[in-house]
Amino acid sequence: MPRGEFDRSARKAQTRGRLLEAAARVYARRGFNGATLEEVAAEAGFTKGAVYGHFGSKENLLLALMEEHLTRQVIEQVALFDRERITWERPLAGSARWMEQLEADPDPFRLFVELWIYAQRDERLRQRLAEGLQTLRVTFARFATASALDAGLEPPAHAGEQFANVMLALGLGMPMLKLIDHDSLPPSLLGAVLSVLIRAVESSPEARALLAEPDRALALDPGA
Repeated sequence: MPRGEFDRSARKAQTRGRLLEAAARVYARRGFNGATLEEVAAEAGFTKGAVYGHFGSKENLLLALMEEHLTRQVIEQVALFDRERITWERPLAGSARWMEQLEADPDPFRLFVELWIYAQRDERLRQRLAEGLQTLRVTFARFATASALDAGLEPPAHAGEQFANVMLALGLGMPMLKLIDHDSLPPSLLGAVLSVLIRAVESSPEARALLAEPDRALALDPGA
């Protein structure tokens, strides 16, 4: 590859990184609606044209921020998954890290909430956000399947996927409660609840079947 082409690529990546860092600071300070591309550009030391050239719009810039954050989460969760530990202990480290990050820097999660609200009125953004969350869902589903096999169980079809949905729902819902009422929610609760769920499904075939097919609960309820 010609040297000039390599240099341009490196500079482009560096510029993109500086713009994302600046956008994170501006969005955290101003919120999504209050932030402007002019302010992001000034924060990064570039022109507004540089922001448009790399991202095209304020929405795309926020999506890029969220995708980068979710990618870091996947990498960290994979690194923390330890198959040497007892299956029900495995969510503890990843869940603790998730909540520690919220305590240390809540701004990325606040931006996620803003994006979620904005995406309810924009189908394109909703699909992009769903694709980003799917990456986390797949990661958690693989964790669940691996843990089931390590426990000597043959998980029913879709059990891992549904367990991943529960992990994702708790991992998003508990931070929302934590940010509203900080002292009422222990940071270790997320991991504890997931551990309880793992022990329940490992000890009960009925629980495993119900997790795999949640709608069966309606059929089992005579009053339904």
